Amino acid sequence: KSDDRPWIIGYSGGKDSTCVLQLVYMALSKLDSKELHKKVWVICGDTLVEIPTVVERIDTTFDNLNKSAQKANIPLQGVKVYPEVNDTFFVNLIGRGYPAPTRTFRWCTERLKIDPASEFIKTQVSTYGEAIIILGARKDESMSRAQTLEKYSREGELLKKHGTLPSAYVYAPIEDWLLKDVWTFLGNFPCPWGDDNKDLV
Repeated sequence: KSDDRPWIIGYSGGKDSTCVLQLVYMALSKLDSKELHKKVWVICGDTLVEIPTVVERIDTTFDNLNKSAQKANIPLQGVKVYPEVNDTFFVNLIGRGYPAPTRTFRWCTERLKIDPASEFIKTQVSTYGEAIIILGARKDESMSRAQTLEKYSREGELLKKHGTLPSAYVYAPIEDWLLKDVWTFLGNFPCPWGDDNKDLV
């Protein structure tokens, strides 16, 4: 409530990002309307090669989320971000002859997901000076995730520096949660915009 830096929630449709989105939505819904003075974006990177079930779930979630937030006068909006045409999967696979991505050569993650999200964040930063990115990252996910979260932590601060965007900060509200904590939360708190968390399970 202390500044006008926009929040940008990274959303994949998975359990962790759904948990964080639900926590933020619930928190915002408890604030007085006069305190809701900053924009909260929920962004999802559409790679254009997702399986139809995932696309359908995210589209339904964003439709329900946007309608619910508007009805409740919560300044939150879900938007999809897309890769530039030159960075799309098939332009690189067929047009440039890239091999199919593997665990050791993931050329697609940066082009299809990270770059479009970064461009959106840069737009917000250029407008407001800084932005806060909210992620569903958890130390319990993997050793590398735990190391990354620790690397960018600042002593006594909730916000971490972003690894590549100098005017962006990261908040990971569930970084110390275990997998069972995420599922317990999703199982005990109904989705405030009307999705069914059982579908996620």
